[in-house]
Amino acid sequence: MNFLNLFVTKDNSLILLFRIYYSIALLFVLTILTSLIFSQNVYDKQIKVLYPNNNSKNENFDQTLDKLYAAKLTEEIYISKDVNLDSILETNLVPNIIISKLPFNITTLKSSEKRKTLFIKIALPIIIKENEKLVLMNNKIRNLANRIDFISRGDAKWLSSKMKEYKLKEYSIEKLLQKVDKIPVSLALAQAAIESGWGTSRFAIEGNALFGQYIWDQNKDGIVPENRDLGENYKIKSFNTLSDSVSSYMKNLNTNHHYAEFRLNRYIMRNNNLPLNGVTLCNYLYNYSIEDDYSEKIKNIIKTNKFEDFEDFEFETQEAFADDITLAIYNERTSGHTGSMRPLPLFAFVHASGH
Repeated sequence: MNFLNLFVTKDNSLILLFRIYYSIALLFVLTILTSLIFSQNVYDKQIKVLYPNNNSKNENFDQTLDKLYAAKLTEEIYISKDVNLDSILETNLVPNIIISKLPFNITTLKSSEKRKTLFIKIALPIIIKENEKLVLMNNKIRNLANRIDFISRGDAKWLSSKMKEYKLKEYSIEKLLQKVDKIPVSLALAQAAIESGWGTSRFAIEGNALFGQYIWDQNKDGIVPENRDLGENYKIKSFNTLSDSVSSYMKNLNTNHHYAEFRLNRYIMRNNNLPLNGVTLCNYLYNYSIEDDYSEKIKNIIKTNKFEDFEDFEFETQEAFADDITLAIYNERTSGHTGSMRPLPLFAFVHASGH
């Protein structure tokens, strides 16, 4: 009896046997299809978590980073629980708050220690936030490099755009990875302190400029130094927010040809699973300033203020508000004084979204 006879035979036992086989085969096929669909859904969800823009519409990765760190600007003053640097060091968690502008009152604080503490509280979360953006991009580049023969057209375009943005003259993922990486927190904090006078310079107060970046393009926003030599036309670049200043500083170190040696040594550290060390890497920033002992000055600031203790910190997961910063300034200004005082200016706070 051939196979086709099963469809016409009147033997009930054979018909029953065929139906059993047919049901088993159908169940097997359905099981495989269900497993494939479920696996793909799980994969898609994982990809969306790790690389939020890796979807069918190829949403721009940079836009997703902006959404991830979406900022809510407010002019209200928030007072929350007392947050001090000791508790930050103990928990390795930084308050999840970004301040967009330095309070002009920072220059009036009598205590240098209070001024330094206030500056660190303001600058530290911004540096960590901008570093996390770079780490996310670095991770995405590494992920694409591991499956470079199978990436989508959208991912290929994204890689090309990053190579252009980071001023690569040739298509090289290795060289892109050298340029897209974080800056040691200790190094960024020390340079911000040096270049802005711990947040008290005119450039920092008026232009949110923490790193003294020069510009020669007269069409760009900047502040003319009071002691600029006659015939010079440079300005100190100004920014809308402190975050913009930190982001520009990091892009400068990651793209400018003067810091190629810095990037190469950072890349070597990274590939050898060594922690990115600010004291070591500052040796390669000798072109950042005309001062002969600039690298030594950075080292001294890092060690004196124990900035290396702030490496590898994370944001608090819950939304936090401004701590005692406002009260610290207010108390410092009003202590020992009588009579009318100018009202404390409203801060502009930016609350970073949690992880």
